[in-house]
Amino acid sequence: MSSDEKNYPPQQPSVWALVLHWRGIEYTRRCLTSLREINKPNFQVLLVDNGSDERDGKQLVGEFPGIEMLRLETNQGFAGGCNAGMRYCLEKGAELIWLLNNDTTIPSDSLDKLLAVSAANPKAAALGASIVENEADGRAKTVQARGVIDFTKAKTYLKRDAVGPTVDCEWLSGSNLLLRADALKEVGLFDESYFLYFEDTELCHRLRLKGWKCILVPDAIIAHTGNASTTGKRRFWRDYYYTRNRFLFFSQYLPGAKRLPAYFFIFTHLLRHSVVLPFRGEKGRNQLRAELLGARDFFNHSLGRATCLDWCEEN
Repeated sequence: MSSDEKNYPPQQPSVWALVLHWRGIEYTRRCLTSLREINKPNFQVLLVDNGSDERDGKQLVGEFPGIEMLRLETNQGFAGGCNAGMRYCLEKGAELIWLLNNDTTIPSDSLDKLLAVSAANPKAAALGASIVENEADGRAKTVQARGVIDFTKAKTYLKRDAVGPTVDCEWLSGSNLLLRADALKEVGLFDESYFLYFEDTELCHRLRLKGWKCILVPDAIIAHTGNASTTGKRRFWRDYYYTRNRFLFFSQYLPGAKRLPAYFFIFTHLLRHSVVLPFRGEKGRNQLRAELLGARDFFNHSLGRATCLDWCEEN
C-alpha cells in the first residue's frame, strides 16, 4: 500500500436529512435555509410533503433546487410520514438518516459533531443533539434532552443534566434524530400505530432491547421552536395523542400485572384533570375532552390516525 493510500481520508457515509412538512411553510423555509450551509460530500436533503393542503412541497423544491421531494397525498402523522421518507432514503442507499422537524434550524457544524460520535460508536443506532427551545417572548432555553423512561409512573422525561462529550440515553427526541440504516433494517421503522407522539420513545426503546445504543451529543446544537404544526385548536391533538399513546407504550412494554402501577398513575392523572380542568374555561374543557377521548380510543383499540378530532381541526 502506498503512502498516499494510507493517508487517504475515509469516505463520508451517505447521509440523508429528512425534513417532514405538513404546516408552517415559513418554519420549513428556515430549516431548509440552514441546511444549505452544510456543504459535505454524500449529503442529501429529502423534503417529505406530508399531505399539505397547499401542496407546499412543489413550491419549496422550486425555492431550494437540489433537494429531493416526496409527496404524500394525506397526512400520515409523524410516524407514517417519516417512515415513507426513510424507506425512500434507504432505497437510495442512505447509511444514516437525519430526521429533522420542520421547526428546527441547524448550525452548520452540528452534523460534523454527530458524525464523529457515530463513527466512534458503531453500535450507536440513534444520536441526538442538544435542543435549544425558542420561547414565544424571544428568549431561548437549552433543554439537553437526555431521555429517561419511568416504567413505574408511566412517564417519560427530557432531562437537562447531561454531562460529558456523549451521554447514553433511554430515548431521544424525534425533533432531531440521526439514525443508522443498519439498525433500522434490523429492528424496523416507527410503529405507525402511534401516528403522533411517543413513536420516538418506542423506536429508541426497541433499538436498545436489540443491543443498540441511543447517544446524546451535548456539544451539537439544534434550535427548535416546538409544536409549530399543532397550534390553535389543533393543540388538543397533543392532549389526545399523548394520553392514548402513553397507555399504548407502557401497555406494550409492561407485561401482565406490571402494567397496574402504570395504569394507576395514568388514571390518577386523568382523575385529577377531571376535577380541575372543567373550571379552566373552554380551553380546559377541551383539553379534558381530548384526554378522555384518547383513553377511550386506547381501550377500544382505535390506533393510528384519530377519527374523533374533527372538532379541533380548525384554528
